[in-house]
Amino acid sequence: MSERFHIVVEGIDDPAAVDDIQKSIRQSFFDMALPGAWRVVVKPSCVNGRWDFSIHGLDVRHTLSIAVPPNLLPTLIPRRFRESLDTHDSHRLRIVS
Repeated sequence: MSERFHIVVEGIDDPAAVDDIQKSIRQSFFDMALPGAWRVVVKPSCVNGRWDFSIHGLDVRHTLSIAVPPNLLPTLIPRRFRESLDTHDSHRLRIVS
């Protein structure tokens, strides 16, 4: 796939689940038409039952945590990702105004 996206999924042994997570993250990038190179890491949190994911790209650096079973990650990560970018954009707009 594109070298613009480097997606790492740790702590999940099921290749199909990892593939679903990676596809859903890539689709989020395409849906939002985000420019530049991006790195996303999804891994088990040090807090039991939670998953951390970090997003790095252009001027965006976020680390988020979700308490869900692994099979829900493909659905919830893109939603949280969009929410975090929306929050980032609204804060940036307030600073510039």
